[in-house]
Amino acid sequence: MMSPSRIDSFLEKTIGLSAEAIGSEVIAKAVRLRMADLGLPDVADYYGHLMASEKEQAALIEAVVVPETWFFRNKKTFRFLVDYVTGTWFKENPGRPLRALSIPCSTGEEAYSIAMSLMDAGIQNNRFHIDGVDISETALAGARAALYARASFRGEDLSFRERYFDPEGDAFRLHDDVRQPVRFLRGNILNEGILADQEPYDFIFCRNLLIYLSSRAKQRTLELMVRLLTDSGILFLGHAEREAAVLWGLVGIPEFGVFACRKERKEKGSSIQPAHEPRPCRRRFEKVERCLQPPRLAAPSHSVGKSPESFITERAPNDSAQSSIRGDLFDEAQRLADKGALGSALELCGHFLNDHPIHVEAHFLMGLIYEALDRQEKAEQSFNKAIYLDPNHSEALNHLSFIVENRGNTARAAHLRERAQRVSRKQAEI
Repeated sequence: MMSPSRIDSFLEKTIGLSAEAIGSEVIAKAVRLRMADLGLPDVADYYGHLMASEKEQAALIEAVVVPETWFFRNKKTFRFLVDYVTGTWFKENPGRPLRALSIPCSTGEEAYSIAMSLMDAGIQNNRFHIDGVDISETALAGARAALYARASFRGEDLSFRERYFDPEGDAFRLHDDVRQPVRFLRGNILNEGILADQEPYDFIFCRNLLIYLSSRAKQRTLELMVRLLTDSGILFLGHAEREAAVLWGLVGIPEFGVFACRKERKEKGSSIQPAHEPRPCRRRFEKVERCLQPPRLAAPSHSVGKSPESFITERAPNDSAQSSIRGDLFDEAQRLADKGALGSALELCGHFLNDHPIHVEAHFLMGLIYEALDRQEKAEQSFNKAIYLDPNHSEALNHLSFIVENRGNTARAAHLRERAQRVSRKQAEI
């Protein structure tokens, strides 16, 4: 039977999806479903059909790309957006309509959450325009229909549903005044010409996409974000992705629970440059890629001070099964965190650390989760532990600098950022 790796390669080339990141079992399940629908029992036959049919290619992509989303996911992000728009953006851009982008937009909950947030702040819907872009035509059809089941409404405060939705059977239909400023477009983020005919965006929401992409796709996505942003535009990312954008050259915004970066305002005749990386794109992206790589098991405590690449447990020949269990357990904690199940991820990560207290990346993940939950002291403790085990952990140094700066200790924050910059320069020279 043909190896399924050829299908994995097709998905990576077409939409940038990394089988390692999303999990080969997810792709395998989607392939089995498509084979069953087509009545094809052999993977080789299915691959031949896939290569010959654009319709089947679209169907497989639809089967693989099934993101989970809901309204006002990470409410702190939307509160920050409103505070910034009302307190700064409109003052700096009098008379100009605000432009926002949600990519990938899935079934539209994020794009409509942006609209409702702005309208709740008293901003008329003719003062802003929102584009939602996704590769899935099925998802876009759902977004345009704007009829949502109860699964799209989560959390204790659902007052927005009473203000902006009407019951329709067991579902809820969004009001037309919220839908009016939002437009949905089909697009592939790997298409170099995507949104090329559109004006730049002041705010881009691209959350929890990078973590599922291949190295090449991550690089092209970050390049696209820089191209699509206005000179001082803001990019909102997932909790595990902000550091990659900072290493790429964007400026991290130190706001608890808000994983965002700002594109530096360009001087005349200049362009944005990646931080501490004057070398070509390949070298530049190696650092960003390290930030988003799946974590590795930490070395014993006597190896404190080694580079991050050296934190790998030396396994005894008869210890492979136990090591696999450890890796699976931590991978599951990270996967839950990436999906937004922060409570479950936190619990699983805690259990993992009880057995493996010197796992650097587990402490770092705990810090990210606590940061997302706005538990500042716990986040600081976790980042400090990661830095103790690995003084060259630039991501932990940067996150810790955000925390102490927000607390008012600018001197220590500057010192931590300098340390992170020195680490970045040293790694760039390797």
